[in-house]
Amino acid sequence: MSRKEAEMIFKGLCIRGKGSPIPPIIGALLALAICCHTLVSPVGAAEEPYEYPFADPYAATVIGTPKELQAEVPQKIPLREPEVAVFEDRPVPDILWYDRKLRYSIATQRRPAPLIFLIAGMGAGHNDPKIQFLQRVFFKAGFHVVCLPSATHPNFIPAASGSGIPGFLMEDARDLYRAMELIIRDVREDVAITGFDLAGYSLGADHAAFLAELDNRLGQFRFNKVLLINPPVSLYHAAGVLDEMIKKIPGGEEKFQEFFDNAFRAFTAIYQSNERVEFTGDFLFRGRKPNDENLAALIGLSFRLAVANLAFTSDVFTNAGYIKPKNLELSTTDSLTDYFKVADLVKFLDYFRDLLAPYYLEQIPGMTEQQLIEQLSLRSIEQFLRNSPSVYLVHNVDDLLLAPGDINYLKDVFGSRARIYPRGGHCGNIDHRVNVAHMLEIFKGETTGGSTGTTAPDSEGAAGAGKEMKPGAEPGEQTQTALLSREAAPPLRDSGGPRNEAFTAPRPAVISTGMVSGQTGARNPETSAKGTRQIIAPRRSEAKPGLSYVIDVHDPIEPVNRALYRFNAMFDEYLFLPVTRAYEFITPVFLQDRISGIFANISEVRNLLNSILQLRPKTSATVFTRFLVNSTLGIGGMWDPATDLGFPKHEEDFGQTLGWWGLKQGPYIMLPIFGPSSLRDTTGLVGDSAASYFYLYQPTDMDQNIGAGSAYTGGNAIDTRHNIPFRYYQTGSPFEYDLVRLLYKKKRELDIAR
Repeated sequence: MSRKEAEMIFKGLCIRGKGSPIPPIIGALLALAICCHTLVSPVGAAEEPYEYPFADPYAATVIGTPKELQAEVPQKIPLREPEVAVFEDRPVPDILWYDRKLRYSIATQRRPAPLIFLIAGMGAGHNDPKIQFLQRVFFKAGFHVVCLPSATHPNFIPAASGSGIPGFLMEDARDLYRAMELIIRDVREDVAITGFDLAGYSLGADHAAFLAELDNRLGQFRFNKVLLINPPVSLYHAAGVLDEMIKKIPGGEEKFQEFFDNAFRAFTAIYQSNERVEFTGDFLFRGRKPNDENLAALIGLSFRLAVANLAFTSDVFTNAGYIKPKNLELSTTDSLTDYFKVADLVKFLDYFRDLLAPYYLEQIPGMTEQQLIEQLSLRSIEQFLRNSPSVYLVHNVDDLLLAPGDINYLKDVFGSRARIYPRGGHCGNIDHRVNVAHMLEIFKGETTGGSTGTTAPDSEGAAGAGKEMKPGAEPGEQTQTALLSREAAPPLRDSGGPRNEAFTAPRPAVISTGMVSGQTGARNPETSAKGTRQIIAPRRSEAKPGLSYVIDVHDPIEPVNRALYRFNAMFDEYLFLPVTRAYEFITPVFLQDRISGIFANISEVRNLLNSILQLRPKTSATVFTRFLVNSTLGIGGMWDPATDLGFPKHEEDFGQTLGWWGLKQGPYIMLPIFGPSSLRDTTGLVGDSAASYFYLYQPTDMDQNIGAGSAYTGGNAIDTRHNIPFRYYQTGSPFEYDLVRLLYKKKRELDIAR
């Protein structure tokens, strides 16, 4: 019950009208009881019973919402993943070649509709699982939906960040605002937009708040509604909390490498090759149990990976000399493994102290470090949030990133616009059906749109909210220069426009030569006095005795492998994926599934042969039964009744067979088109291909009929690519090659161990 409703009842009960059956004294007592209940009830708290099983905020954060409590959303929506050039002529280091343009995703309705921008959380991309879920929610509700990466995502830094050093919320908001304007200009001819909305989660919620405040002054979008989902009140405090979680590793930080190895091994145990992996988010959370005592440390590790991506990308782009030696130009064939070892030791507060603070304190004369910290908080725009009827909040009492008193502060600022749930950790209940219903109620409710603040924006520079944006119409009259005028925000020198010269940020004086400030155990790569390119690995003598680096994989031809990784990315983007998308476009989903089933059924012959060679009679019997059942009842594999009958699929290949008999993986190899492999697995691939000649191509005469053989091989390749969601460089991580290599190694170890 709201306070307003309580006041109305109070007056009705206290003022005894003619014919009222309630005696005055009883009416007064009832009114007093109602008002007391209203005053002690949390403002904006969920009034209905809230069914969420995890009282432990760590478990809630990692495990999320059980499936039976999740909101139902469509699994597939019409989705595009285009790119936008924010700075046309900006030079980007060669090692970051894949981040010259900003990647985003858009799902559009076939009719005029409002468009909602969704901003991802710390280090997350436009394809992070949380933002993908929200995208499906709002698309189902009738919105056009644009998903943007976090301003701290590695793709955003070279592609769209004005400074190259994200983390200053006001400047991040201006960078996002610029990108959003350009996206609208790109899509306006194809999409009929009737208004704009905005939402973000975690750090993305903080960015959404600052975007709303910026738009209140510039009036480019005039957001109808803005929703902040689990925002930290203070980014500085929240980052400090997350930094400290790594200390919860059993045995302390000295066991970091062992914990890292175990975390990857646990993830690999449930990872399937047809799953998408994001190395910037919470992919390590998958499959965790509520009683896992390492959940807090796991959150810290996930955050540490995101910070490593952030710090290294920012350092390379600005040439700050923080992790990479200043003025050293890395090529796409240079190893980044040693840089990962250094970057993985960097905390967010190190990044703040050594890169972010020195840069912005120089850019904003007179500002102190404490004042900068205060700017990294919702408190810095409190007046706007307090007086903006269209800005809403959803949060959890047990959110890990809040300081004591933050919940009461948010209740006071947002009042009835806040919905506070009793549990859910940090974004753990974002997909809960009650949460989703409330989000949709906010955006689909009767509250009218308009500016999110009390100051009316210049109507001549705004796209009229609630009016259809017709093809060819400009979203606003203001130019990019006006959007980034010094009158709109504190003065920042050289931070708002495209750079035609080589972009360089000053190297902070607090960084000691050759070492990450405040860190031990890993030395920065350096160049010799003569300027020769020399990359020095972390010195083991400076580390704890016996320390081994999990990221190390035997890769003697790494420059060649990295070059092939880039070749595969180019081949995939410009040939393989376009052909696959054309196949998906012209082939009905029902038929795609039937074709995939046929190819999968044929592969059972390979599985059977290798399970026999491994002397595993039980597996062999299961595979043979699957092949027999699916070939008959499943009509050649178009359906899979065998799984329903209790005969699960087993993937076996000759590489696993060689490993079963004791042959080691050998050197890592990146195969053209095929992707990650090893010397043993490449030998296995040749063996499987030779076997398929005798059990498939020869019996069907495809060895003689070149056309039929080529059609089968090409169809199988397209179907395989169709079923693999992995996209090169979609993670945005500069260490993607290293992490893919590690994941492949771990997966093959577990394949053979099974």
